[in-house]
Amino acid sequence: MSSSRSFLAAAVLLSLPLTLASCFGEGSVKQGTGNPPDDGGTTCAAKNDNDAVRLALAPACEGCHVNGNKPIFASLAAFESGLVYNEKYVKRGDPANSLLVQMLKGNAPGSYPQMPPGQPYDDLVASGRVTMTIAQVEDWIRELPEPTEQLDVPSPTEFRVRRLSAEEMVVSLMDQLGLTLEDFVSTSNPDWRNRAYVVNWNKFFIWPGDWAPGISGEYVSDLRAVERYEGLGGGNSLTYRKKDAVFGPSAGQTLVQMSQAWCGRAVDKTNNTAVLRYVTLADNSTKSPDLVKKNLRNLYLRMLGQSPSDAELTALFEQVYLPLEKQSTRLAWVGVCAALVRHPLWITY
Repeated sequence: MSSSRSFLAAAVLLSLPLTLASCFGEGSVKQGTGNPPDDGGTTCAAKNDNDAVRLALAPACEGCHVNGNKPIFASLAAFESGLVYNEKYVKRGDPANSLLVQMLKGNAPGSYPQMPPGQPYDDLVASGRVTMTIAQVEDWIRELPEPTEQLDVPSPTEFRVRRLSAEEMVVSLMDQLGLTLEDFVSTSNPDWRNRAYVVNWNKFFIWPGDWAPGISGEYVSDLRAVERYEGLGGGNSLTYRKKDAVFGPSAGQTLVQMSQAWCGRAVDKTNNTAVLRYVTLADNSTKSPDLVKKNLRNLYLRMLGQSPSDAELTALFEQVYLPLEKQSTRLAWVGVCAALVRHPLWITY
């Protein structure tokens, strides 16, 4: 983020339904031409036939494969190198023996006979969720040209930005704020790890429904913990719920509440220096201005992974810290912490 861009301007980004992985629009190419329409780069038009297939399959596949260990839908380069010209999945000219087609039909060998799991691909076509039929996929494989030499050459222009997944948000924020699981759940019973969690009120606990040992519904006593996780875009393999690669209104609303609640927990936690490393709540901008700014600089570095410029530090101090300090120093540090969590540099990877 440039130094001239304020924290208030950055916060506006949270109101937008951001897709921070790839452009999964409705752009397409005429089959066989290999050329995108001339739109001046203003739409999400496919770059070639392979990209048209990627965009057509994305609504069914991107939830699991836009990141993780098989991010083959993250970009055209990833799609072509990881799937299109990977003979494990696609055999050029031979759709019947291509694992991709077999998985779409639900008769593939191995541990994953059907992809995407949970619903036949033909049902997704019938519902309008995807527009490319299995027959069209087979035609594409029959006519698939040889790969270009460019596939073997790293592209310096292939730069990808994606939103953090729900798992990354939960785990990273706990670590950055010096929080642990025990800060959110009741541990008074010696056998608490083998019992249903008693989630204390006003702690905004967030927990995925299928994290071990969460197979039992008794593991989490408050279903809102799971609902919040899904609001962040988290998936649930037990209910065939895919991850949401888009940072939309639900994720934004949940992150706003999560950042405020969790930052409050971190500030109030005894002997926790994650947020208040160089100051205490007794220090303020009048009595200890240098310490306040030193702590702001440290917190910025801790949360965003880079040191702030002088302009960014001034914006954080004047636009976030000082207005809230008029009410209390606690609220000021909770507000600063929450603003950094909602910063685009924190949300994206």
